[in-house]
Amino acid sequence: MRLVLLSFLFIATISFSNAQDTGSIVGKIIDKEANDEPLAFANVLIKGTTKGTTTDFDGLYEIGNVAPGTYVLNFSYLGYETIEIPNIVIEAGKQTTINVPMAASEGMSLDEVVVTTTVSKDTEAALLLDQKKAIEIKTAIGAQELAKKAVSNAADATTKVTGVNKKEGSSKIYVRGLGDRYNSTTFNGLPLPANDPGNKNIDLSLFGTDIIENVGISKSFSSNLSSDVAGANIDIVSKEMTASSLFKVSISAGGNTQTTFKDFKQIDGANWVGVNSNTNHEIRDLTKYSFTNSYSPNNSIASPELSLSINYGKKFQISDESTISIFLVGSFDNSYSFQDGVSENIITADNIGSQFNTETYSYNASKMLMGNLVYKINANHKLSFNHLFVHSNNQKIQDFEGTTTDVGRGSDDNRLVNLLLQTEVQNRLFVNQLLSTNKFGESFDINASLGYSSIYNDEPDRRKNTFIIDNDDNTTRISQNAVRDNSRFYGNLFENDISGNLNAIKYLGDRFENKGKITLGYNGRVTDRKFDGIYFDHNFTAPRTTFVDVNNLDNTFNQENLSNGLFGIETSRGRNNNDSETYLPQLYDAKKDVHAAYVDAVYKFGDKFTANLGLRAEDIKMNVTWNTNISFPGFSNNSSIDLDKQYILPSLNLKYELNEKINLRASGSVTYTYPQFKEIAPFAYEGINYQESGNPALLPSDNYNAEVKFELFPKSNELFAIGVFGKLIENSINRLERNSAIERDFTFDNSGDATVFGVEVETKLDIFNSESDNFKRNNISVGANATLMKTKLEYNIDNTSFNYTGDSSKLEGASPFTANADISYKFDFEEKETIASLVFNYQSDKVYSIGTNFQENIIEKAVPIIDLIFSHKFNKTIGLKLNAKNILNPSFELYRDVPEKLTMNSYQRGVSFSAGLSLNF
Repeated sequence: MRLVLLSFLFIATISFSNAQDTGSIVGKIIDKEANDEPLAFANVLIKGTTKGTTTDFDGLYEIGNVAPGTYVLNFSYLGYETIEIPNIVIEAGKQTTINVPMAASEGMSLDEVVVTTTVSKDTEAALLLDQKKAIEIKTAIGAQELAKKAVSNAADATTKVTGVNKKEGSSKIYVRGLGDRYNSTTFNGLPLPANDPGNKNIDLSLFGTDIIENVGISKSFSSNLSSDVAGANIDIVSKEMTASSLFKVSISAGGNTQTTFKDFKQIDGANWVGVNSNTNHEIRDLTKYSFTNSYSPNNSIASPELSLSINYGKKFQISDESTISIFLVGSFDNSYSFQDGVSENIITADNIGSQFNTETYSYNASKMLMGNLVYKINANHKLSFNHLFVHSNNQKIQDFEGTTTDVGRGSDDNRLVNLLLQTEVQNRLFVNQLLSTNKFGESFDINASLGYSSIYNDEPDRRKNTFIIDNDDNTTRISQNAVRDNSRFYGNLFENDISGNLNAIKYLGDRFENKGKITLGYNGRVTDRKFDGIYFDHNFTAPRTTFVDVNNLDNTFNQENLSNGLFGIETSRGRNNNDSETYLPQLYDAKKDVHAAYVDAVYKFGDKFTANLGLRAEDIKMNVTWNTNISFPGFSNNSSIDLDKQYILPSLNLKYELNEKINLRASGSVTYTYPQFKEIAPFAYEGINYQESGNPALLPSDNYNAEVKFELFPKSNELFAIGVFGKLIENSINRLERNSAIERDFTFDNSGDATVFGVEVETKLDIFNSESDNFKRNNISVGANATLMKTKLEYNIDNTSFNYTGDSSKLEGASPFTANADISYKFDFEEKETIASLVFNYQSDKVYSIGTNFQENIIEKAVPIIDLIFSHKFNKTIGLKLNAKNILNPSFELYRDVPEKLTMNSYQRGVSFSAGLSLNF
């Protein structure tokens, strides 16, 4: 730990010197001698340098990596008049567009040249400039920084931001100690459905960086955002076509030290590309063994991992002001992982339940397609359409061997239990968005967006087996302890999500020089979810002993043995084959309608002080209806619940510009947190050695948020910031472990009021920067951020049915100390570019689940992560990437928070490595 802190402090406190980022020049040259047709192969040169290019067949050109400054551009073509355009200002992180008409004779004047400047939203400098100018407190990470840190998806991107961490083995993001239920996710400003029935937000790892321009993290709140949030709103902004044309192919291969070319077990289900077309069962007769998949895992060798992506884009000039651009992305990724460890249910130091040695095999495959069409009518009106399709498939085999209090443990100490769980989850996400931005006159804007999304989440044929192993004679038999010991499960979720935003903005002055603005807006969202799941339990006849070959389970689980009465099949509703109720799945339906109107006012009190006051009126109606075999106190197993709330929610953001480089900020807001559908529905999800179910008695939480922040921007891509924040969450919702006949039985409760206080520090600095006369540039930069946080949950023991251990706890998922750091070297000359980065992440011990009934909390152990990234562009066309991730290969552990800190779970992920080639035509 001391070495970790010293390393972080060393990087965070290195002094900085001069810094520069780059801009770019793009445009189109037309031929006035040929009715303004594109002029191909014309020369474009930055005067006084060797930096330049030629136009393509469409008359389009691009000069990248131009240092900020004022230049003279030279345009020439054989037989045509040479044109020089002076005083072209290039700014860091911005793209300057210069469209030039050329003629063979004199008569072309400079006022025919069109020069415009647009901000690129994917560079570090551009995003820092946006952060500096914004009224509210915001942070974003762009495509440039994602590439530098070898980030492969949006989930990993968020963990590079101050105060954000991710739970190991999960897609859940924690922001300032607040987990999934306290955050919200949007895609281009529109909400997305969750892909997992247990989560509020979609799995961010589904969004590969090929489609990401930037990921914004809003930790303070404004009236235009959904107020069902206390941690942060995470907004993924998709890429649009900005250059004249693009065709890029990237392919990489990689592996893992624990899997590649080694023995590997896989489920008999989806194929190698991760497609399973049999996601629904066809069981209509319990006397027929109609399962199409094998019960036995497939034994194979883990091949190298593959990543492939294709990017295509084109911009078409319709007129002087009008363009149509298209951007298409397609990608495929797969990965193997293996975990070899232990799993023990430690109640106290003297009371240990199950004890297992564990092996977990996981295979992931994902495909993604995105299409973006933008019609820029003119400088004031733009219409864009986005379509996104993501298909992911995760297969996992968990093989546990040991002892448990429920099965196998008796007077014979040589008796072991083997638990085998085979799980497959397939997601199909469809997103369609229509966005319109419109400027009317000098001081009035109207913006609108409409989205329709749907998600299919299927868990086809989850197979669980429980065996008893006799070490004396090396025999294995089927456990007959409970019918659920040997079962098959099918779960299916479908969710529709319709959302829309509309706002009208009136500037107090013109759009560029004004005293502020007033915004009136509307946000709406309608969500409809249907979920059902059914178990097919295999009930072996007692006291008959059934021996089994664990390598060929289909010899036991087949039609012949079913017909002979070796076992029977029953559903979670019973075994009456002629009763339609028997085939009724466990199910719940959920609907949620949110409608909000808001007013947001920004006013500048002089040159330095700006205030933003917002007021949001929100109406939320949620209904959850269920039919399960679980009865919760006060509710039947066939019931429903309605939550109907109205809120008036204020927000305040203050900004004082001490000078051109320093901002002082403050924010305050009131928000709320609704329970998730799955947290309410009393549906039992069973893992290999745990169970989790909802609590219909849950109520929404009320959140009070405040923050003050100091920001220093020494240079265009440098930052030093420190902030202090606090939160009060009344009636907070938490995951807890309750006393039950089932080991590790989890549910949810309004545990009590929670407080969060913390300090965040962030810095981005250049420590070395040099540039020669021929534009050779060397740069060494460091980035670091840290969050120090204290959380406290005071149990509401007078208004709960649960017996909490003690009177308070830290919040679930809240890491008291989080640190990220990176050091990068960059060299570029003409079309060559080399980047090498060392990236570090650390999260201290944090609560995994809250204990009850005299059981202490379960804690997730701190781990340091180090990644090494190298990339090189040989020229404009060919690029190479080399990555090594999780170099330290630490042990990931859960332990019970008793004085001895006894380990409950432990495993390692292995070191991952990859090599990739990209071709940019």
